[in-house]
Amino acid sequence: MRALVLKEIRSFFSSLLGYTAVAVFLLFTSLFLWLFPGGWNILDGGMANLEPFFAMAPWVLMFLIPAITMRSFAEEHRAGTLELLLTRPLTEGQVVLAKFFGAWAVSIAALAPTLSFVLVAGMLGRPAWNLDLGAVWGSYLGLIVFSGALTGIGVVASSCTMQPLVAFLSAMLTSIVAYFGFGALADFAWLGSWEHAFVQLGMESHFDAMSHGCLDSRDVFYFVAWMALSVLVSRFVLALRRGRVLREGTALLLSTAVLGVVIVLSQLVHGAVDLTAEKRHTLAEGTVALLEGLQDDLLVTCYLSGELPQEWKRLESEVESLLQRMAQASGGRLAFQFVDIYDIDDAQTIGQNEQALFERGLEFTRIAFEDNGRQAFQTIWPGAMISFRGEENPVQFFGSEIPQVDQAMIQGSINTLEFNLASGIRNSTAFESKSIAILEGHGELEDLAMIDLVSTLEEDHLVARVELDGRLNVLSEKLEGMRFRTNRYDLLIVAKPDSVFPEKDKVILDQFLMNGGRILWMVDPVLTDLDSLRQSKETFGVENQIGLYDQLFDYGVRLNRNLIIDPQCAPILLDAGPMGNQRNMQLFNWYFAPLSMPLGTGHPITNNLDPIHFDFVSSMDLVDTQEDVTSTMLLTSSERAKTYRVPVRISSGIVDLDPAYFAEGNTPSAGFAALLEGAFRSHYEQTLPSALRDDPDFAFRSSSAPTAMVVISDGDVARNRFRSDGRVLPLGYDRYARRVVYDNKEFLLNAINYLLQEDALISVRSRSIQLRSLDDARIREERSGWQFVAVGMPLLVVTLLAGAVLTSRRRLYGRVA
Repeated sequence: MRALVLKEIRSFFSSLLGYTAVAVFLLFTSLFLWLFPGGWNILDGGMANLEPFFAMAPWVLMFLIPAITMRSFAEEHRAGTLELLLTRPLTEGQVVLAKFFGAWAVSIAALAPTLSFVLVAGMLGRPAWNLDLGAVWGSYLGLIVFSGALTGIGVVASSCTMQPLVAFLSAMLTSIVAYFGFGALADFAWLGSWEHAFVQLGMESHFDAMSHGCLDSRDVFYFVAWMALSVLVSRFVLALRRGRVLREGTALLLSTAVLGVVIVLSQLVHGAVDLTAEKRHTLAEGTVALLEGLQDDLLVTCYLSGELPQEWKRLESEVESLLQRMAQASGGRLAFQFVDIYDIDDAQTIGQNEQALFERGLEFTRIAFEDNGRQAFQTIWPGAMISFRGEENPVQFFGSEIPQVDQAMIQGSINTLEFNLASGIRNSTAFESKSIAILEGHGELEDLAMIDLVSTLEEDHLVARVELDGRLNVLSEKLEGMRFRTNRYDLLIVAKPDSVFPEKDKVILDQFLMNGGRILWMVDPVLTDLDSLRQSKETFGVENQIGLYDQLFDYGVRLNRNLIIDPQCAPILLDAGPMGNQRNMQLFNWYFAPLSMPLGTGHPITNNLDPIHFDFVSSMDLVDTQEDVTSTMLLTSSERAKTYRVPVRISSGIVDLDPAYFAEGNTPSAGFAALLEGAFRSHYEQTLPSALRDDPDFAFRSSSAPTAMVVISDGDVARNRFRSDGRVLPLGYDRYARRVVYDNKEFLLNAINYLLQEDALISVRSRSIQLRSLDDARIREERSGWQFVAVGMPLLVVTLLAGAVLTSRRRLYGRVA
């Protein structure tokens, strides 16, 4: 059998026709990947990966492999050598296997020159060789088993006819139907709950995950089953030609039944290997548990679709890939679709569609991009609607309003896709609203001061204002039969307290946290008298004595009693001196109002938000006081910020500072907000009196259940302003720009939503996926040269191999003659 395999390989490469077929395959692929503009072009895409190649490869292989296999049996039968071949001491099965392995080896050899694409993409990376090689090799393995399945189809087609051309056409059409047909038929929505299972019968759904570097045993068994079934059918066809119908038909049925059992077992007992560097194609355990627990069908309608710039097509592709994995993990409960609302010619209908999406809660982004050297603008909807049991819930993939979007910002959105979608699904399927308590009694912000934020929270949550006054049962209750107390609220908001917390209240807050409660702290370490500043243009900042700093330090964060000034700041309108008979009001940099810029990659709470506005903010430090707590700094100052320690003289004259003042003596990236999550130790673990510790009604807990808190060193971050007529201005509104400029509200809502997630979903972190981009400057300067290398190198390899093999055969057989 080995000799027959080698014969098949030699017969293909012994003629110029074989090399020509491979060369056409490589030329076609290379031109679309490196030369022709469009969605396939790797250089235009700007990312150091070969995903366009692995997406295109099935199309090309469905033409190349039938060309390789069409002569396997058809030519033998037409030339009359098939009967001679079967008279050798080989069974029909061995002959079929030899033909199959020979053709499969040729198809793998045809893929080998494409390894030069890895070389080119690696050398053009920024930095060089920033490719995810694990994903590349995993995708090649997927391509190899996929080509094996196509080879099996080709061998069957060749065994059924005497005409190679007929074998080529039938194999090509069968491959196209096997790959695209099942998914295309499922689009007609006639299968109902069987749609997922029906789609899984096709090759496309199984190859897609493998083409991204994730090898699932179910996908591998699927393609191996295609190969095995093809060999069995080809063997039956050969036996049929020799008149053994009944016996071979029975054997085929039994073998197919055994194969079916193996396939079913492979679906029940399976595993997966994610070869990507960041395990980016493996769903988090919390997401899998959420999807497996769906009790009814759920539909995700994504509106990020249509003709989009390259970076947005990349985001669309990542969304689709994630939804495919989610659909598979849900067992068919989750379905998704992509809708382009601009795919019509009626402007009135488009406008109605836009208004409908906006009213349903989706936000659009107005982007700017270059189109043939000119700047163009486009409205896109980077979000989705989740429909479950007649209710809809919007999910945003991208939040910034900045029109010039770069790859880092897109990467940030990709990093948080799983968290955003999982959160949206959890919110859509939750049957009980979460409860939020807003603390008062210690000088906290009044109702109207944060009415914009609270009104939004009340749309989806139960919100109540509570005053502790030393009463233990305000935040928790002791249920009969329970060892520890049960919290009455899921989240507690502490907003800008300005008086000392009694020790009883501090203990109550500690035990609320220990029993799994989440806390959002917005604390001013420094108090300022704004009335004095308005009247005399000068005031002092002094320490805000609230008695919480040691407790927060034990939890893992130190609030520094200082003020941060930053040239990255909001403006203020001040009188710049006389100008005739009128006041000369001008905008100046108000250094006491730093802006934090969380654009680009980051945590789900802050990813791609516009600037966050702070007033008289202090710095904070993360301290390692809790072994089982993970700390993340969410918001920071710029690199040029400076620190003023208390007491601080605050004067409007600071606007006259020379910018050179910020050139030295800086406090770069001073922390403004932090997330702490994990199992906390009680602040009172060693100091609580034994009588209270042993009180069964108090039910002291020395360590917490898994929980989280967000600490912000500015109490005014949630304060909304008012117009002169008393009307409330939206949180983040800038009175000079006359619109919402700052994303304070989005930041706080993100923080609250993150804190309110279930324990399993909190583990769905923002994946630290590296931005693997190409060197744009180098591509602009050397584009033509690299295109020549990328297109020419595979062809050169084939040409040299063809010349060497054909020359050597000519010399060998010439000498024999």
